[in-house]
Amino acid sequence: MSFLFSGYTALRGDKGVEQTGGETVHKLCDRVQNSTLLEDRRAAVLGLKGLARDWKLEVGTRGMPVLINVLRNDRMDVDIVKASMETLNILCTAEPDAESPTSPNSLPKKETEDLEIMFTEIFTKDAGNVTLLLDILEEVDFYVRFYTVQLLNTLLLHSGSRLQDCILTSPLGVSRLIDLLDDRREIIRNEGLLLLIALTQNNADIQKIIAFENAFERLLGIIIDEGATDGGIIVQDCLQLTHNLLKYNVSNQNLFRETSCIQRIPTLLMIRTTINDRPVDVPITDRSIHWTEQKIVNANFVLELIRILGAPKNPSALVNQNVINYAKIVPILNDMSFSPNLPIRVRAQALYAFGDAIRGHKANQDIVSRITLPPAQKPGNSSAGGTPIPAVLQIIKIALEAGEFPLRAAAAYAFECYVYRNPDAQLAVLSTLIPPPSSNPNADNDTENPESAGSLLVSSIVDWESSRKEPFRTWFAATMLAHALNDNLQGQHLALATKLDEREDAVSLLHKCMYALLCVSRETADVRIPVSILCLLCVWVHECPKAVAELLTEGSNIQFLVEQINQSSGVNSLVQGVAAFLLGLLHEFNDDSEPTFTRASLQSLVTSRIGVDVFASRIERLREAKELNNASQHILKKDLLVGADNQPEVYFDYMFVELFKSSHDRIVRSVTTVEVKGGSPKRKTPLADEDAVKTLKEKLAEQDTELTLLRDKVPALEQTAAEAEQRETEKTLLQAQVTSLEVQLQEVATEHAAHIDTLQEAIEAFKAALAESEQNHQNLIHEHEKLKAKLSAGKEDPEREALTAECAHLKAALAEKDESYQALAAEHEALKAAQAEREEVHRKLTADHEDLLLMFADTDEELEALKASIAGGVGGFAGQDEQNNEYYADNTNGQEGHPSHDQGDGGAYGNVESYTLKGYDDSNFVGYNHYAPDSGDYAPDGAGDGPPQQYYADGQYHYAADGPNYAHYDSAGYAPPPHHTHAQ
Repeated sequence: MSFLFSGYTALRGDKGVEQTGGETVHKLCDRVQNSTLLEDRRAAVLGLKGLARDWKLEVGTRGMPVLINVLRNDRMDVDIVKASMETLNILCTAEPDAESPTSPNSLPKKETEDLEIMFTEIFTKDAGNVTLLLDILEEVDFYVRFYTVQLLNTLLLHSGSRLQDCILTSPLGVSRLIDLLDDRREIIRNEGLLLLIALTQNNADIQKIIAFENAFERLLGIIIDEGATDGGIIVQDCLQLTHNLLKYNVSNQNLFRETSCIQRIPTLLMIRTTINDRPVDVPITDRSIHWTEQKIVNANFVLELIRILGAPKNPSALVNQNVINYAKIVPILNDMSFSPNLPIRVRAQALYAFGDAIRGHKANQDIVSRITLPPAQKPGNSSAGGTPIPAVLQIIKIALEAGEFPLRAAAAYAFECYVYRNPDAQLAVLSTLIPPPSSNPNADNDTENPESAGSLLVSSIVDWESSRKEPFRTWFAATMLAHALNDNLQGQHLALATKLDEREDAVSLLHKCMYALLCVSRETADVRIPVSILCLLCVWVHECPKAVAELLTEGSNIQFLVEQINQSSGVNSLVQGVAAFLLGLLHEFNDDSEPTFTRASLQSLVTSRIGVDVFASRIERLREAKELNNASQHILKKDLLVGADNQPEVYFDYMFVELFKSSHDRIVRSVTTVEVKGGSPKRKTPLADEDAVKTLKEKLAEQDTELTLLRDKVPALEQTAAEAEQRETEKTLLQAQVTSLEVQLQEVATEHAAHIDTLQEAIEAFKAALAESEQNHQNLIHEHEKLKAKLSAGKEDPEREALTAECAHLKAALAEKDESYQALAAEHEALKAAQAEREEVHRKLTADHEDLLLMFADTDEELEALKASIAGGVGGFAGQDEQNNEYYADNTNGQEGHPSHDQGDGGAYGNVESYTLKGYDDSNFVGYNHYAPDSGDYAPDGAGDGPPQQYYADGQYHYAADGPNYAHYDSAGYAPPPHHTHAQ
């Protein structure tokens, strides 16, 4: 207590003087630095920890170097390291209640945040401090590792880039962080996961190092151990870290692919359930699965993993799609996309992953072409029979039917990926633009409205009035039809030849679309409908002079476009911009096959009726429109915005945006450039110049064609290079394996030769033993034959019969003897019990007899004392009484005079080593007598002729002949009478 009080006094300061927090911090820091005892340093660190919240500035400025030195010098003490880590974490962490400080010394929130950033920068300024934390992670103590990881998370929050640099400079820094994933304590493993997720957000070097530390196998192992999609937040964190390692990192994707991790993705899409008390893995589409919020999130993260591998702008997407095809992931995604048992969010994500897995990959696209769905999976159809429908038709239906917008957008994206760089699929869809006949068996029992993929798209565009309240039906139909026409001249011509009516005056599909556009503009429908139809026409006429000529055959079409561009009010700016762009495309790709509207006449029309400035301003305004610039390749962004009309703010398809951005400058220059007056009205430039321009255009077209071919070859070349690299890696690994196998083969051959020698020796020994066994067996057979002969000979022997009878007689006699023996044994037991009873009675009688003898001895002693009193007279008796009084007065604790009568292990007198007897009588001086327990003698020490007394070791106690004769005294007997020590 004095030690604790002195320590408290030292911190308290001088008596009567109030000590400030800064002074206390200074004394504590001094004690941490200069104390020799570890307990003192630990107590001082705990004191700094207690002051860190209220006196953060003082503790941080004075105590941080001290605490770092403690971590360097006292790492072996777990308690002081833990307290130091907690203190540093407090200094660098924002307090949750900083808005309402309770301490009078608390700082405002802004100043507190500045202090945290300052202390973080001070700590991370020296890379050795971060290396020190990474070294401390080797400790196995729970709290040390936990607080170390927490401190690293705090430092990363305030100074992420600096901490990443410090970790990269540490030789084993990343390896120690990865080892956190193997910690069996879930809290530390989870904190380590969060730290790795934050570290890999935007640092490709750390991503590569972590990936090559066997991170993918560890993460997938944790995910499967936690139950895959059935797991909790840990599965989500592991998948998030996997996304960080793979996203925009081609080398990590190559490693992920080469370590066969893609083949393990189907395992993540299985659910472990119990059927008949047996665990069974069932598909994620099973109707018995109960979907929780966490399960939905985990399933979406697994599907996002597939999307990362097959992302449109991913250089290694084609190689990854090959492995996806090999792992048979596409059928799984197909089942998930159309399963009614899955939540909408999961189905939408499955459709997006489905699209990314097949985008631009012919083999996967062909798989989709062959997939058919049972009628029971069709929405609104409860019948189990019927004709299966193609998966492509079901995708179009999902996109066109009213429902959840994310699901419809995902279906439209899947269709776009299906026809991307797939001319066969485009032509297959465009060949079905005319509805099938009512007798078609694929009409699915709906003879009034038979459907096909192309007819669904056309009807949604032409019959736009049915989409008045649902504008996205027309928008999705026009967008998907535009993708079917994109970059496919044969498909564009096939669509031009499509007549919607079988009459002689049948109207082509192109004019039907223009007519629908005219009607929409008059009815003031939703702006998305005219914009989507105009975008479809732009894609259709792009690089297709035949489509341009078909559109120009109707003068009303050009008049409508001019009116839309010229109106200053009542027309949406988006419609005006797309109409101007369409007019520019008609001018650009016009081959002058239509004499009414040649290139020159169209240019003159724009110059005279619209104006060059107005035309350019309409296109420029469209280029700057946020609706155009916010277009997403996946149609729907993650942060879905809803406009004032409660509709998603989606107006343009990404393909049209790319087309517009790549050609609008060229279109504006072509249309607005004023040609030189004079000369032929059709050719206002010299013939030589036109020939040169034509030649250059042809060369440019050839170069574009070659460039397109080269671009098409790039993925194949990348795939070939990746496969070559993979084969080279496999070759190196195989060579190493061959070398290792040769060494192992040599060792095995040596061991095999030695083993063969041993076996040969064993075989020789076995042969010798076998020969000996054969000889013994022959001998036994011979003996057996002899015995059999004797036995057969003895069957008729009369002596044998006599012996048999005698043996039976002896057996009967033996049975009688056994019965007699049993009776005698019972009688013997009864006699033993009676004898025990008699011995017990005898013992009790003996004890009573000994008690009587002791009583007689006491009586004799009293009689002798009375005789002595009478003989000595009154005077002598009085003197003796005085002596006796002196004797009793001197008797203390059994040391002198009357001896102690305690009975112990030593017999009647206990464990007494000796005692002295002093007394007088009328004639004799007894003297001093001592008892020696070892010898058994009791004899006088001094002169005197008193009666001799003996106590023998065998238990006999006797007086002289003139004294009383004591009875036998054994070790378990009775103590002598209390006054036997007096003189006789």
